[in-house]
This record gives sequence, C-alpha cells and structure tokens, in this order.
Amino acid sequence: MRRSLTWCLGIAGAGLLVLAGYGFVLSTSLALPKSDEHPPLLIYGAQFFLTPGLHPVDEGLFDRLHRLEYRPVTAKPKVPGEYFATTSSIEIFLHAQEEQRLPARLVKLTLMNGVVTEVLSATDGRPVSLVTLEPVLISGVRAGTKQLREWIPLDQIPPSLIQTLLTIEDRRFFSHVGVDPIAIGRALWTNITRGAVVQGGSTLTQQLAKNLFYSPKRTIWRKFKELVASLALEFKYRKQDILESYVNEIYLGQAGPVSIYGVGEAAHRYFGRPLDQLSIEEIALIVGLIKGPNIYSPVKNAELATKRRDVVLHRLREEGIVTEESLKAALARPVKVMLADDALTDAPYFVDFLLKDIEQGTGVVTPEGSRIYSTLDSRAQQIAAQVLQEGLAKLEKSHPALADVEPPLQGAVVVLDVKRGHVLAMVGGRDYRVSQFNRAVQAHRTAGSLFKPFVYLAGFEAARDQGATGLTPATLLADEPVTLESGTGQWSPQNYDRQYRGQVTVRTALEQSLNVPVVRTAHRTGMLALRRQLQAFGITTPLADNLSLALGSSSVSLLEITAAYAGLANGGVVIRPVALSNMTRERGETIWSPPLDRRHAATPQGAFLVTSLLKGVVDRGTASKARALGVRGPVAGKTGTTDGSRDAWFVGYSPDIAIGVWVGFDDERALKLTGAQAALPIWSELAARLIPGDLPDFEIPIGVVHRRIDPRTGQLATSRCPENRSEYFITGTEPKTYCEVHGGGVWERLKQTFDFSS
Repeated sequence: MRRSLTWCLGIAGAGLLVLAGYGFVLSTSLALPKSDEHPPLLIYGAQFFLTPGLHPVDEGLFDRLHRLEYRPVTAKPKVPGEYFATTSSIEIFLHAQEEQRLPARLVKLTLMNGVVTEVLSATDGRPVSLVTLEPVLISGVRAGTKQLREWIPLDQIPPSLIQTLLTIEDRRFFSHVGVDPIAIGRALWTNITRGAVVQGGSTLTQQLAKNLFYSPKRTIWRKFKELVASLALEFKYRKQDILESYVNEIYLGQAGPVSIYGVGEAAHRYFGRPLDQLSIEEIALIVGLIKGPNIYSPVKNAELATKRRDVVLHRLREEGIVTEESLKAALARPVKVMLADDALTDAPYFVDFLLKDIEQGTGVVTPEGSRIYSTLDSRAQQIAAQVLQEGLAKLEKSHPALADVEPPLQGAVVVLDVKRGHVLAMVGGRDYRVSQFNRAVQAHRTAGSLFKPFVYLAGFEAARDQGATGLTPATLLADEPVTLESGTGQWSPQNYDRQYRGQVTVRTALEQSLNVPVVRTAHRTGMLALRRQLQAFGITTPLADNLSLALGSSSVSLLEITAAYAGLANGGVVIRPVALSNMTRERGETIWSPPLDRRHAATPQGAFLVTSLLKGVVDRGTASKARALGVRGPVAGKTGTTDGSRDAWFVGYSPDIAIGVWVGFDDERALKLTGAQAALPIWSELAARLIPGDLPDFEIPIGVVHRRIDPRTGQLATSRCPENRSEYFITGTEPKTYCEVHGGGVWERLKQTFDFSS
C-alpha cells in the first residue's frame, strides 16, 4: 500500500510538474490580441465623381449619400455628413478623406433641368475639379476569412450586455482562476440527469483560449491544452483584459460572405446600430448566439433564434436583471435583422473574384492592413442583386415547373464599364451562403446565338478588300433549306421556328436571329476568320472547328462574353475586365495597380456596323420587348438560346456600360424558355435603372457612310420603292446600283449618272 501510494504521489507530482512546465511555456508564448494587431485588409467600392453632366436622380446620387450615412438637412449644411437639396442646387458637406489627404469641405452642385452644370466650392464660389464621394467599404479580410472588426474598449461596452453575457456564459468569471470546477460539476450533473450533452462548463477564458489558439475539434488533448492555456492567461492578464478580448473576438455567425467576430460587429451586421443603441432583446439575441452561432443564426433560422433569445430573457428575469413587465414586452417583439440590405453591398461573388484576381496578378501575399480600392459601383451592385433575385422569383411564379426543384433555378449578372473595363457589378448566383460557385465567372455554358454578331463582323471586316461585292448589312442572304459540309460531315441547319423566309438582308437575319443565313455567312467567310475574330474579342475557351460554331456550339463564361460585347461598344477595342483600381498600404503607398490590357480586335467601322444591327435587335427584333419593359436611350444587344433550351442569355450595351445576364440550371436541365423569355426581362429591368434615357447615341466613326436602301433588293432605294430603310456601310462597300425591281425616277438616274449618291 505504501509503495503504491508513493508511486501514485510520484506520478501526480510528475504530472503537476509537466502541467506547470507547460503552463510556464504557454504563459511566455500566449498573448491576447490588441486593438491594433492584425488589422483587416479593407476592400472599398469605386469612387463616385461629382462632375458637370451628372444626373443626380438617374445615377443614384441620393442613394449613394444615404449609403455613406449622409443626412439631409433643411438649410445650408454646417458639419461634415450633411447635405441640402433643392431643384436648383445640391450642397454637400463632404467627409474628410484621410487616405487621399482631402479635408472635409463644402461643395455646391448647380442644376439645370435636373442635370449638374457646375461643381463649385460653397465657400468661395469657385469651380472645383476631381470632387468625389468617399468610397463605400464593402468587405474586409482578416486571417484568410472575410470579416470586419472594430475593436471596442471594455469601458465602451454597455453594462447591460456585460451583465447578460456573464449571467448566461460565466457567472463566476471574476472569482475563478480560468477553470470553474463548480460550473463543470453542475454541467456534468445536468448532462447525466438529462441523458444528453445540454450544458457546458467552459469559462469565458476557456472559450477565448479555444477561439484564439486551438482547433474547434473536440479531443481530450485539445481540452487539456485549453485548460492549461486558460490558467496561463489568468496568471498573465487582468480579468478586464480577458473580458475585453472575449467580447471583441467571439465568433457570432455570418452576414453574407462576412464572418462576424465581436459584439460590436454583431450589432452592426444584425441590427444596423451601435451597441449602445441595442434593446434588451437584441442584446439577448447576440449573447444567445454564443452557444451556436450557425444553429441559432437569425438569418438561417429565425424560429430557433427566437427560442434561444427567449431562453436568455427568461434567465435574466430569474436573476432579477429585468422586470416581469420588461420581459413580456421583450418576448412580444419579433426578431428583426438588417442583414438583407447590408449583405447586398458586400458583393460576395465580386469580392471572391477580386481577391483571386489580385493573387494571380501579384503572386504574393497581400500585406495585412492593406486598402483595396475596387471598381465596384455599390449602387449598381445592389440593383443587380435585387433585380436578379426578383427576376428569378417572377420566372418561377409564372412558370411553376421551374419552382421548388433541386438544384434550384439560377442566374448571374455582370455589369462592365465599356471604356475602362471596370467590373461595376457581379452577381454569381441566388444565395452565396448556399453556393459560393460563381456562375458569372466559373460556369462555362454554350453561347448559342450570342456568337452570331461576330460571324457577321468577320464578314464585314473581310469585305474591305471586296468592295460592293463584300458582305454589308444590306447584303441579301438565302434563308432556305441547305446542306453544307461542316467538318464533321454533312449538316442541314434549321431556324428556331423551323420556318424559312427566302431572301433576307443581313440586318433582318440578325434582328430575327435566323440560323440558316448566319451559317451561310460563316461558310462564305471561312471558319479561320471566325475563330480568329472570337479569339480577338477575348473568347479563350476551346472553339469548335466546324460550322456549328456560328450557332454558338462552344462554351463561354458570362464575364467573357459580356467583355466581348463591351468591345463592340468600344469601337472594336477589347479591354480585359478588371476588378481592382488600386491597392495601397495603410499609409497610402501604392502596392499594385493592374496594367490596362486593351487590344484592337476589330476596326471601328466594322464594330459600328454590328452595333447598328444590334440596335435593331432591341428596336424591332427578338429583344423588342425591352422597350415595352422601360428600356430607354441608345442600346444594342442580343438574345441567346442554346440547343435544348438549357441556357437563356441576353447581353446588351449602351455607349457607357455593358450588361450580361444568364439564366439556367446548374445541372444543365432544360429551361424550356428562350433568352427573350428568361434573361431579357431581368436585363431590361437592370438597363432601365442603370442607363440614362437621354444618353448620347453611339458615335459614327470616320469611314462609315449612310444610304437608304430597298430591303427587298438590298440596292439603293428610289421614290418608287414601297419601303426603304436607312443603312450604314463601310466606305467603299456601299451599293452603287438603284433598285432594279421597282425602277427609279429621273432624279435617281441623275444622281447615279453624276454620282450625287452621297
């Protein structure tokens, strides 16, 4: 007995020595985070310029001011963050922009007919230039996860929150030494009597140690290390320091793509208010989340969140912290969170694309505390996310076969700046929390009719050396049954409606999205020219080496094809889409700015002819419904419907922006809807809200001439032609002959004889 007792004491002593040694090592290596450690990498949206020509209403100036927390006032603004608007002017007291070294200042926008005519300094009335609103903070990254945290000192945490936290999580916090044997015993007894693990005995210090230093995986060894780390922290730090770290570091769920750490961020993300403005039931919900942030998330399960909140409230009543009257009032109020609006500005798919783009561009780890200034237009992003959600819901309502299926109906949206290649908005799916797969970038789907404009463009470019015999918008094409050698055997293409229309002009063929004429054109121009044309416009996916390519048999991403159409809008100059404007260190020094990758993919004349045709698609062709849906101004675009109706597309553009929309199922199930039915309504709603109605038309480049033609013959129209149409031609390819079917009058013959055709 004595020998056994000696052995036991020896083993226990050795264990204590090991424990003490391990604790000493931990006490020298473990450190609580401080408010200035590991600053997040902050991601901002694009700056918004206040310039003459700005349409405050159409371009969402007031929405942007509201998002930046500017307040409307009824007289001249007196402090930064205020603005005063009348029908003739808008005065804005701009916030200071420290990183741009710009002080707070008062500016005045003068208006005429709702358009800004001057931007003046409100103090001396002089014109000022390069005036911008500060960029919107859209997300942040810390330790590899998307998160934003503002460290809040303990003395600024409301006492009611601290009291609630200690009541629920650790009543003996200020009396134990990091481990609470009483709490462990109570939890053990409760779990045994209940027959399940329903209560834990971990102190706040143990929870903090687990969050900061150890894996969440439950093992005996991890619990041992957690226990020793808790003792080491208690030995090294004051209780107040531990509590301050806990309330700022505790994980409290997800807000879209952003991980929520700390009670301050939880108050902002869930309720849109600072901590000192929270009600007791809102405090109870935040504290209740600690037990299971994802299980009791008010975003994922409002019912469970409410039950957990109510448990906390009842406990507060039992402890005498709230009165019976206050309890009843708090229980009667439903759980309401602000996440829906806030998550929209986070642009999760865009942020993922941006970070990957930076990683590939720099090849190095981005320094902590960096500032990333992106190209994202927060207003356009919010509109795009909202319109896609509502548009897909409308489709499911009007076509019940699309609803309540797995996987669900999906969609994606991309908005690009035509002149700079900036990604203004990107939505890669219905719900980032369910699926992080970015359908705007990662999905490659069959292009369908979206390739047709490039078939005709290749023909227009080739026509420069062919004169009047080359392809023009007025060239007649046979819309008749045909069998061609496609490279994989004989092939007889058919139109979508299985109908044929005889002789049609190139314009009519594209406006009505006819298959047979475009295949004939590809055969006439050659596959090599078509492949080169598509590759020049940035299509990098493998392209079919047969005539089916003219009908879009190859796959593309939405971003890729939208950038190609933006190249048409930009006069044949294609710009690789970029999401980053500039990246700086905390002190403002530039780390990296992406180089502008632009190339000439077509002549301005050829690109303009295609734009002219695509304008007809919107005004008279397969996308004419867009005008009825409220689309204004000069726009051009093309519907796309793939074989088997698996994909519905619409890509369109104005002189300033290009918008691409895709709708379909991830498993490529048949949608049984055309691009005009599924994608065009979503695109039209976006275009109506993002494209001003009085935007100037596309500029006609030098080297393009205008003629009136008879669409039946493709020849110059005369006064006897029952119908005539305005058409554009590359100089030298315009028709020289007047209509030979209807005949011409004396005036036309005189013009032809004396070459007055211009």
